[in-house]
Amino acid sequence: MRLLPVLVLVLVLALGGALYWQHRASLPEEPLAEPLVQPEPAPAAPLTGDATAGGTAADAAADAAADAAAIAADVAADAAASADSATVGAASAAATEAEVAAEAAIAAADRAADAAAASAGAEDPAAARAASEAANAAARATRAAGAAASQAVRIEAALTPEGFDPARLREIVAASALPEAHKAELAARIDAAAADPAAVPALLDQIKTALP
Repeated sequence: MRLLPVLVLVLVLALGGALYWQHRASLPEEPLAEPLVQPEPAPAAPLTGDATAGGTAADAAADAAADAAAIAADVAADAAASADSATVGAASAAATEAEVAAEAAIAAADRAADAAAASAGAEDPAAARAASEAANAAARATRAAGAAASQAVRIEAALTPEGFDPARLREIVAASALPEAHKAELAARIDAAAADPAAVPALLDQIKTALP
């Protein structure tokens, strides 16, 4: 009889456990907590085509400005030397023109460099275009200066026995401010000297004296 209370207790516990697990099974399952996921950092915004083009154009403009300034400085030095050594007015005038053009080229190159520096790193392509246009203007001015300097050198060379060129001398005389009669006289002497090399030195002296 002592075992009866123990058996009753065991049955009660078993019945209670069964009811508990039945109740648990009828409840909806709780969703599992989602694992924490670290968000990926947003990628850096790529440079736009305009920004990249602007920076490239600004760099190119700066390089072009530096090149134009260096070339213009050389042309200015050559032009100054030509102006000092010119023996006739035509060559001197051409050399002076070259010197003025070279100075303009240097100023244009400076402006291009300033514009390029102002547009460096800017995302506005208009600033880079302005710098590029300024550099192009400097390059054009430098070419003009070089052409004028070359003209002075050609005139001087044509007035030497070694560089005697009848056609070139006729052009020089025709472009001068001499009276038409004097031009005709010198043209005739040029034709004569072309047939008589011994007459070339005297002709050149006459032309140098006649030209303003």
